[in-house]
Amino acid sequence: MYYYIFDVKKCKKRTQVEEIKNHLSVLGISGEYVYPTAAQTVEELVDAGIAKKYNTIVGIGDDEIANRIANRLCGRQEVMGFVPIEATEDLLALIGSRNWKDGCDSLRYRKITEMHMGRTAVNTGFLTNISLDLTAPIDLTLEFRDFVLQTKAKSFLVSNYSSHIEKHSTDSLDIEIHSVEEATGGFFKKLFMNPSKKIGHSSFHVRSLRVFTKYQIPFILGNYIVAKTPQLIESTDEKVRIITAKGSTNDTVDT
Repeated sequence: MYYYIFDVKKCKKRTQVEEIKNHLSVLGISGEYVYPTAAQTVEELVDAGIAKKYNTIVGIGDDEIANRIANRLCGRQEVMGFVPIEATEDLLALIGSRNWKDGCDSLRYRKITEMHMGRTAVNTGFLTNISLDLTAPIDLTLEFRDFVLQTKAKSFLVSNYSSHIEKHSTDSLDIEIHSVEEATGGFFKKLFMNPSKKIGHSSFHVRSLRVFTKYQIPFILGNYIVAKTPQLIESTDEKVRIITAKGSTNDTVDT
């Protein structure tokens, strides 16, 4: 049996809750259902599922619940499943499902993908990508192990997985910056700036970075805030095990 953490607030109508439960029952993969509340967080529910010896914990909802469950399971043997409701396109692409019915069907085949996550210093994790919530260009400083980059950014994205960005390596983060001016940073630019791109667009990959702005700006994923600047962001050393669609091209492991 599976352990389902169901964010019913994401359902457009109450009948959708029963529709999803009935579909899972028909597939023969029903289980225990629990619901996040103000008194019991997603993380606490994950811990309760682990304590009950469930080896598969399934989130039903959007990117927030998926990332919070994945972050809790990262580095563990328990497997995460996901049934999407109002999820972003990148998360749908990652799990290989277009809607909640596809997500339910994927659970039955149990194809498992192992992947690193992105994680902030405040211990919020992300499977796909986070971006600065910008309404106007801002002065942005990025610090790496040996280099510093400064620019006035119109947009800034940190990607662990994106259907629109070619992944450089499994344990790195891909950075995309659009600026109103050419980024500066001496030898750093020679290493990471792509000469085929127009001035003002920088793309590179790193294991970790620190992000600074003159005033505090939130990092967002979908419709929720993941963290705020200044912030350390890095790729996890550990991996999370996720159920993905049967036809997915992601690397898999035996179960």
